[in-house]
Amino acid sequence: MKPTIYIPRVIAEEGTNYLTDRGLAVRIGTAMDEESMCREVKGCQGILVRTAQITRKVMEAEPELKIIARHGTGLDIIDVDAATQLGIQVTNTPESNGPSVAELTMGGMIAAARKLPLLNESAKRGDFFFKTHCPGAELTGKMLGLVGFGDIGRRVAQIAALGFQMDIAVYEGHMEGKPVPDYVRLVSWKELFRSADFVSLHIPMRPENENLVGKREFGWMKPSAIFVNTARGKVVCEQALLEALESSEIAGAFLDVLSVEPFSAGHPLLNQPNVIVTPHIGSNTGEALARSGLHAAMDIVSFFRGEPLRWPVNHVY
Repeated sequence: MKPTIYIPRVIAEEGTNYLTDRGLAVRIGTAMDEESMCREVKGCQGILVRTAQITRKVMEAEPELKIIARHGTGLDIIDVDAATQLGIQVTNTPESNGPSVAELTMGGMIAAARKLPLLNESAKRGDFFFKTHCPGAELTGKMLGLVGFGDIGRRVAQIAALGFQMDIAVYEGHMEGKPVPDYVRLVSWKELFRSADFVSLHIPMRPENENLVGKREFGWMKPSAIFVNTARGKVVCEQALLEALESSEIAGAFLDVLSVEPFSAGHPLLNQPNVIVTPHIGSNTGEALARSGLHAAMDIVSFFRGEPLRWPVNHVY
């Protein structure tokens, strides 16, 4: 009997085609609430998930569930500890969305530094000379501070250093034995926030990272500095960020993520003129979605063939 893979929400055809072309069956879900998924996962040996929350209850709904493949990098939607306890393999796709998130990070920095949303609004209402009240800033020659230096952080550093001649400062807690490009300078936590003209986060959401950046860090930053988060919303204390923006402790922010998603129109950060918010679109390009779906499917096929996994998260087999 061929394995059946449950996909709660439709993904790019590159992923589903890879599975079916290699003899696996696919079941596309109809809803992403826990009750529906508990019902629809029955009879499936694998899950390929992009955005749905895969809880212990969903896993326990099908005793023959063997693998959960995350379509993306972040693991905050999967109870990995429960999966490990239940003997379920978890994988993700850390090499799939790097270019898209790195490009968005740079684009957000430019948009915030040049105040593009405000100037776009003024142009559309015919106020050509609003620009005289709204000068922007260059990236060239400025210091970019990167918190985290994984695949995305490295890509951002390369674009910023080689494309914009920015000075790159990095704080990364686990750099032992890892190569560091000659255009990167490793610095302390405090020095990064105090020295950088742009601070950009590239760290995962883990319990120890919740509210990692808060009032102290924003107090260290320059009044002219711009804060960028394309990682996870919960690593930032949003109240502290809001206060720093309202009091002009920092100049502005570009946020692709907030602590609660989807967020409501009443979120206070959405009403700040010096904040740009996008709805978690870091990996939302056709290219990244295709790579991510394909990479997740590749590890599922490898798993059921007994072959080594490319991107395992836990090790249960």
